Amino acid sequence: MGGRAAPPPGGPPPPPPHLRDLGRARYVTVTDDEAVGAAVRLARTEGIVPALESAHALAWVIRAAGGGDLPAGSTVLMTLSGRGDKDVSTLKEVL
Repeated sequence: MGGRAAPPPGGPPPPPPHLRDLGRARYVTVTDDEAVGAAVRLARTEGIVPALESAHALAWVIRAAGGGDLPAGSTVLMTLSGRGDKDVSTLKEVL
């Protein structure tokens, strides 16, 4: 017991810790302040207000690009999920 069974065909994908354990995923964190900063930066430069969930991912990309985790000239493709308009009141509170 205690091991993970493979999901049935057509079943749900493996949980994220399993992907980490296989070396297929790496999980990183950013602060809420970094996420808010990323949301503001995207809104000012592109006119897009991202959902705060997506802003956390964007914050890591910005940090990684500035810190050498992404080589110069790298291309990053990022999807923005959710709707940032629902987070405008939260952003107003912290800005």
